[in-house]
Amino acid sequence: MRKVLINTPELEKAAREYENIHPMALSSEHPLTTAKLADVNDKSWNHLYGAMVDGLNISPDNFQLIYPFTTWDWPIVPAGYTSAAQWDFCSAVPQYSATGQYTSAGTAFNDTYGQMLNVVSAATTDPKLKADIEQARNMLQLAANNYDTIYRQATDAYKTETGGTNTPPFTEWLGSMGGRSWQAQLDSAWQNVQAQQNVYNQLLSETTTPGLKDAQDRNGNKDYYTKLQDPTLSAFPPVPGYALSMDATTWLNKVQSGTGGSTGSIGFSNSQAQYDYKKTWAGGSASIDKFFWSVNVGGSWERVDEFASDASLKVDVSFKAWDQVSIQAAPWYNGGFVRSVQNGPFIRGFSPYGDSGSKAVWGPDGIMSVQKVGMLVCYKPSFTITVSQSTFQAFSRKWEVSAGLRIGPFNFSGGGGSSSSGWKADSATKTFSGESTAETALIMGANINLINPK
Repeated sequence: MRKVLINTPELEKAAREYENIHPMALSSEHPLTTAKLADVNDKSWNHLYGAMVDGLNISPDNFQLIYPFTTWDWPIVPAGYTSAAQWDFCSAVPQYSATGQYTSAGTAFNDTYGQMLNVVSAATTDPKLKADIEQARNMLQLAANNYDTIYRQATDAYKTETGGTNTPPFTEWLGSMGGRSWQAQLDSAWQNVQAQQNVYNQLLSETTTPGLKDAQDRNGNKDYYTKLQDPTLSAFPPVPGYALSMDATTWLNKVQSGTGGSTGSIGFSNSQAQYDYKKTWAGGSASIDKFFWSVNVGGSWERVDEFASDASLKVDVSFKAWDQVSIQAAPWYNGGFVRSVQNGPFIRGFSPYGDSGSKAVWGPDGIMSVQKVGMLVCYKPSFTITVSQSTFQAFSRKWEVSAGLRIGPFNFSGGGGSSSSGWKADSATKTFSGESTAETALIMGANINLINPK
């Protein structure tokens, strides 16, 4: 749902009056209510993106900073299986934005690949075969449209029930009481899609477009698929597989034994110049509706206005370990064929990058745009926030009773200065500092691959 930004003085005044009456408007889970708030919030995310590029020596050519907070605690499963959380994350097409939102109910990369294959023109000189192919493709498109409609309805129901938190992951939710009816509808619709796809693929055996039949056969080869491991999903059909270069358990064991990951640190200030998003693979970044600064007080997350508005603020975040873990699609995906059809041929109504009379196959608005090929993970982040005297005094009361702090995608569990967590507030240096007490790894970014950039 698109957020409406209030951008007139009168409406901003009304918003402030509303917030005075309705405290929930101050919650970090509440949408941003004014253009000014959105601008300040986006600047913080922008500063963090630049700090990660500079501090960790990662490339803006393929780095995406992601939100919201996402843990990397996927279980070890038997060979041939994948957990729902892992599959949702690895398969999700990233938002076309330097700093992007991850949703487990997003579009799957394997689905965009299948859609692309179905708009590649199947060459033949036989008029009857050409007519049969067109009819089969139309029947396939009708079935796909029906499936897409049900899928959108299911994702809307999921987001309403979970509040967009990705908990539980969308695929896991489909096996729950709330999602089971949607899964039944999706199964029925998908069976029809598969039946129409089989008819279409059979006709391709008589065409001459180089590599198309082989690509379609590989895409449907169940040897390259995986079963979902979660007990409630045991009856689900296999899904296209994705492999990780390392699982979470192995990575944590290596880190804790001193043989894995690298230490690292990043830092930025509110007064520094903004990072130029035009230098990134996306050429820009969408506005972000998740609050950058939030504190957990009494079990609720609240935005920290003092931090966002303090021109003196400086923040440093360090990691006991961070790493890049690759994600690779199984051989159902034929990257060579994708490159070979960069300029087509495509069926009527589609062109490589779109124009006034056709839909794009590649690019930001195309069928295929971005592929997730890796993720950036970290363990035990710690922070030091230096502020002005007025901000230190204003925030100290919340700090003393806080149960956690969020800095962008980093979720620090602990407490303000408690002996168990070791968090500190130092009035002499006007700093707040602490370390996450969580023993799980965090996913803080993704590595992406642009599909056939123009």
